Amino acid sequence: MPSIQELLHAFIKIRGVRSALVVGSDGLVLESALSSEGDPVDVEAVGAVAASGLVPAFELGIQTGHGSLTQAIYEYRDALIVIEALGDDAVLVIVTDLLANLGLLRLQARKARQELSRALRG
Repeated sequence: MPSIQELLHAFIKIRGVRSALVVGSDGLVLESALSSEGDPVDVEAVGAVAASGLVPAFELGIQTGHGSLTQAIYEYRDALIVIEALGDDAVLVIVTDLLANLGLLRLQARKARQELSRALRG
């Protein structure tokens, strides 16, 4: 079974990905991988905001009867952020520039979900 670091580094190899991190529901970064390209990313700040910012998205799914959140994509002026739920206790956060292949990222995030969840459980 691959380690969390190995799984995160697989994302960093994708063109345009600046960082990949696993964040606990409390906002603490459990593991991270950073690209040497592009502007540096403050993973601690991203982790804290990502965890707290997902609460309304989770609630929206419940209130509309669509269940819990599995994946969220935020598009900004010069970046994309993909967030994949890893059960109730953690999320995968991928920060990219606009050149990243969103379809590939979404597919890889879904594939990595089970392995990351298993690795978090030990």
